[in-house]
Amino acid sequence: MSRVWLLTGTAVFGLLCSLTTVSATTILLEQKTTEQEQIKQQISELIQKLDSNQRLVRQQAELQLAALGKPVLSLLPPPELVSSNSAREALKRVRLKIEQQAARDSLKASTINLSGKHSLKHILNAISEQTGNQIDSSQLSDEVLNNQIQIHFKKTSFWQAIDNLTRTLPLAFQINGSNGHLQLDPLPETSLLPSKEKSQIYYDGPFRIEVASIERRTLLGTIDRELLRVTFQIQVEPRLRPLFLSYSSRELQAKSNRNIKLPPFNPAAKYELPLGEGGKNLKFTMQWIMDSRQRPETVQVQGNLKMELAAETLPITFDHLSRSQGAIRRRGNISVELVEAEAIELASTQNLNVRIALSYDYGGPAFESHRTWIYHNRAYLQTPQGKQYWLNGSSQTTLESAGKFGVLYRFTDLPQKQKDFQFTYLAPTLITPAPIQFRFEKLKVPAKSQ
Repeated sequence: MSRVWLLTGTAVFGLLCSLTTVSATTILLEQKTTEQEQIKQQISELIQKLDSNQRLVRQQAELQLAALGKPVLSLLPPPELVSSNSAREALKRVRLKIEQQAARDSLKASTINLSGKHSLKHILNAISEQTGNQIDSSQLSDEVLNNQIQIHFKKTSFWQAIDNLTRTLPLAFQINGSNGHLQLDPLPETSLLPSKEKSQIYYDGPFRIEVASIERRTLLGTIDRELLRVTFQIQVEPRLRPLFLSYSSRELQAKSNRNIKLPPFNPAAKYELPLGEGGKNLKFTMQWIMDSRQRPETVQVQGNLKMELAAETLPITFDHLSRSQGAIRRRGNISVELVEAEAIELASTQNLNVRIALSYDYGGPAFESHRTWIYHNRAYLQTPQGKQYWLNGSSQTTLESAGKFGVLYRFTDLPQKQKDFQFTYLAPTLITPAPIQFRFEKLKVPAKSQ
């Protein structure tokens, strides 16, 4: 009998614990909803004060709105819905100020705080939650994900944490070009752990710069001069959207261990490299002239680069694509119109062409140059069952005016019988230039010319 009572008591205790957990979760959700409503009410009252007859009241309301920070961006009304001219202009200033501050904040490296012995799955979840960087571990087995690892991350940057894990376990990483997530892949048991010497990796904010290769080649037409060719790979935290990289030969310097400065092969060259669709990493090469008689053993390389990037990406979704033509969706300072959706039936599959038109409340340098739209913004289709189809065809961008342009997406090899697709466009926002500095102290020079 006592055993029955014990089992019954245990069951009741378990039920009470589960009910307590559900209740706590419900309370947290209710608190979050209440806070959201309070913020909306506060914003509404401040916007009304922007049209006050008293200048001091207007100024204080504008300052208070800007102080609310990035979370308020999605709650500010579109300018065309604000009847007051003064309030409309004030809201534009508030939005611009918040976006500029958010863009500056995004240039800091994401950090992780986690210590102790944890499963790899728990560690990856913690990294994603603390940094906002999405990690795809679907290629890893349960055995690998349940592996217990001793770590000590104290304000450790995202890239340093990832390098630490891939030095400890037989893992490699790459950034998935379609969804922008950091994808972890297992290495074969017979292969060695990837060679990642700390001296060949440099971290600067959200950027990871690695020396991919160093080559020494004979300079054609000369007897005693060679080319030192260094290829770098630069990677960006997945939460950010890099657009293009720019640098000049004069901003990258190399010096031998004999304290001799190496002249660049093309000193007047300036480069601008687009990262393309879904790109978050690229390789670039720099060449210096070296006197082969000096035979340097190592070189010091340092430089300054500039990366144009979008600090935030807003998803803009159209439900029931076949019935949403002409619909306009708005997020932040972006309006997107679904111009046309055309299905093309094939023998066993179908293609779908989706044309959209986008406009921004204000332009700026990022929208005034044709080069900005060399990169294509990501988009995907989704079925009612949740299956996603990322863009696998082509896309075409047309710049119509400052801050306004159109995009045509071509999705191919879709299920023939599927009709009710949902379309999501990922719009880059908070576009800002990010300076990058790097320095490698002692890079080994190959012993022989290649």
